[in-house]
Amino acid sequence: MRKTALISLAAVAASALALSGCVSSAPGAGSNSGSNEAGGSDETILIGAVMAETGFMSPFDIPALNQMKIAVDELNDAGGIDGTPVELSVIDTGSDFEKYAPAAQSLIDDGAKVLMVTCDYDTAVPASQVAEENNILNIAPCVGDTIYGPEGGLDIGFSLGNAVPGEASVMAEFAYEQGWKSAVFVKDDSIKYTQNQCETAAKRFTELGGTEIASYSFIQGDSIKETVSKITSGDAPDVVFNCSYGEGGGKAAKELRDGGIDTPIVSGFGMDGTFWLDAIPNLADYYIVTYPSVWGDDSDDKVNDASAKYEEVYGARPENGSMTTGDSAIEAVTLAFDEAGSWDGDKLAKAFLGFADVPLLVGPTTFSEDLHVNVERPQRVLQVQDGKLAHLETRAPEKVLR
Repeated sequence: MRKTALISLAAVAASALALSGCVSSAPGAGSNSGSNEAGGSDETILIGAVMAETGFMSPFDIPALNQMKIAVDELNDAGGIDGTPVELSVIDTGSDFEKYAPAAQSLIDDGAKVLMVTCDYDTAVPASQVAEENNILNIAPCVGDTIYGPEGGLDIGFSLGNAVPGEASVMAEFAYEQGWKSAVFVKDDSIKYTQNQCETAAKRFTELGGTEIASYSFIQGDSIKETVSKITSGDAPDVVFNCSYGEGGGKAAKELRDGGIDTPIVSGFGMDGTFWLDAIPNLADYYIVTYPSVWGDDSDDKVNDASAKYEEVYGARPENGSMTTGDSAIEAVTLAFDEAGSWDGDKLAKAFLGFADVPLLVGPTTFSEDLHVNVERPQRVLQVQDGKLAHLETRAPEKVLR
């Protein structure tokens, strides 16, 4: 079997929005002895990625995307898929909603057999819909909402992520187990993921016997100082749930602490990563329910090995645990093709529906006819310590609310 390593290539055919794409590999890969075109050929299998290397979704997409590049290089070193080398062609959308559909069509026109998309349904769905129309399997490495699948009109769309019902249940169960019996919920209404996260966490928390003091909403990037004033003037909560993501979530966390709210705060995957921690010196009592820890202290040695390899290749640890979903996405595609023997999206999707606790890097993976994302995987609880994240415990949801 011919082995190949991939180098960055020049732009794919430009769309009306002058999108650029490249065939990507992890840094340090050698010369490609296969096709020199950005699209696939009879000698290569093209996997397209319509994801955000820049913009507000980049902290979540980049670790998954970078790990895909490592996984593709390793796959090619082992002979590729069915003896054929794999190319990963990436178009950076800049997190711009308007660029997803034309980017997807560009990659499909180039011959993409599978399409990887950004880790948020609301942002990525135009690309996913184009893939569906062309019978192309579409995968969001780390979308965290059950809407990615039939619920959101995607019959051949799957996420390797941990979905909100499980994540939010663990958030509530962890908080209640600490003895925190009253809570305030601060909900970012900018995307469905964080909306559903807070609503599910509140439902599970009260089901356990906790008290919901109040729930407040904001939009990503808005100040929550008025909300902080309302919290401090009312009954003091034992815990605050910060259901947000990215810089806006970090801003909300800072304003909570600056406003004198020193109670524990619990968040989900949207706050995984260190990109926001420098703005809140000496932050403590902050907990994040998320993917495996990438800091060398995870409960799974395979994750620790993968994180170390990532650091070796890229010079730094991945920003967050979405790294594990990138590796898992490539492995899942390989397993599905081995089962289906075809690149037809509907046939690959049928193979995905046969997954039952498949042991991928991200965790045991199961899909069903109505649920194309995982809700019962064990989650990691990370704790902020000295400006860093540390693994505190691994726990599966005791009960999943849908």
